[in-house]
Amino acid sequence: MYINSSDYLALLNNERANPNSTAWKQNFLRVKKLVLIGGADDGVITPWQSSQFGFYDENETVVEMKNQKVFLMDLFGLKTLYARGDLILCSMAGVAHIFWHSNETVYKTCIEQWLT
Repeated sequence: MYINSSDYLALLNNERANPNSTAWKQNFLRVKKLVLIGGADDGVITPWQSSQFGFYDENETVVEMKNQKVFLMDLFGLKTLYARGDLILCSMAGVAHIFWHSNETVYKTCIEQWLT
């Protein structure tokens, strides 16, 4: 139902055919480093793993990014970024949603080293 009814995310993820899919994937692959930050104590993003492209399966079990169809089939370039070493996952406990942007430990651990 999601793939057939989603007019945004299914197209963006290349899960449904669209005339822009090749260009969108090429543009996504222009990203030099993709740093995905999240944690179990976020309190807003559900499941928190969706901040790192994880999501629920049909049984509401969280499926990590590397086991998602969009990754396995490299539908928009996520697997390619990973293979290049340009996909960084940073998980941090103890950070509530409203504090990600201002937490110094998050900055030092997950962000600072990737700034150029």
